[in-house]
Amino acid sequence: MAEAILRRGDAVVALDREEGHNLPAGVQTSVMDLQDSSSMAGLPRTWDGVIHLAGASIPSHFSTPAPVTFNLGITLNLLEHLRDSRVLLVSSCHVYAPSDQLRREDDPIVPQGLYGLSKHLVEQVAPRYQGALDVRVARPFNHLGPGSRPELMLPSLLQRLASSPTDDEAPVLMNGLNSVRDFIDVRDVVSAYLAILDLEAPAHRTFNVCTGRATSIEDVVQTVLRLQGRSREVHFQGSPNSTDDIPFLVGDPGRLATGASWTAQHSLEDSLRSMMPPPLS
Repeated sequence: MAEAILRRGDAVVALDREEGHNLPAGVQTSVMDLQDSSSMAGLPRTWDGVIHLAGASIPSHFSTPAPVTFNLGITLNLLEHLRDSRVLLVSSCHVYAPSDQLRREDDPIVPQGLYGLSKHLVEQVAPRYQGALDVRVARPFNHLGPGSRPELMLPSLLQRLASSPTDDEAPVLMNGLNSVRDFIDVRDVVSAYLAILDLEAPAHRTFNVCTGRATSIEDVVQTVLRLQGRSREVHFQGSPNSTDDIPFLVGDPGRLATGASWTAQHSLEDSLRSMMPPPLS
């Protein structure tokens, strides 16, 4: 995100609880804790754009309500501090009720796990600040692409496959279900967030960030194997990893495509190539 904003010629200020993160040259870092509203005392209140990416973000870590209250609390503190700013709140596709159809922004909201609940609660505070601020909401679907955190499903899978280059007889064993998801490259996510933030007087305030393409986990594994020039069967455990692990979660990108002329540019193969570690010899 920081790189994309810098390429536009805009200044970037990143808020974090500590220094030392690998941010691009030219980004100004302000150290503060969004849990402590007093730590924001020196932060200007008015900005051209604020993209709220802070928070607990891995669904499997939501085993207690603590990260739910954390995500809600830091959002409230940030919005209370800001004035006359355009703000993008990043929610999640996990707010949607289960369905076998493409999810649209007006579809029923029934979060299936605590992670989705935290994002739903964050969305609920937006109307309270609308007017004093210009608040928009993004509901991204499953990210992949360069820079992914190594503990997430796809990076860990890629590392596992790269570490067994000659193990072509045994099946690839996968936890959970052979779920169908809408995988979107993080570079397309970034361009979508900026497109939402750039909209002048949008007719809608909530936007899916997705491709509209339904891809099963097995499709992803087989694509990786094909890129490696290999062939293996894929076996699934057959039971959900968590309450977020529902069979089908794919979005309809039509609202953002119509409102901002935005479309995803990266294919699944593009994204996976950017993530693949070098094979072991």
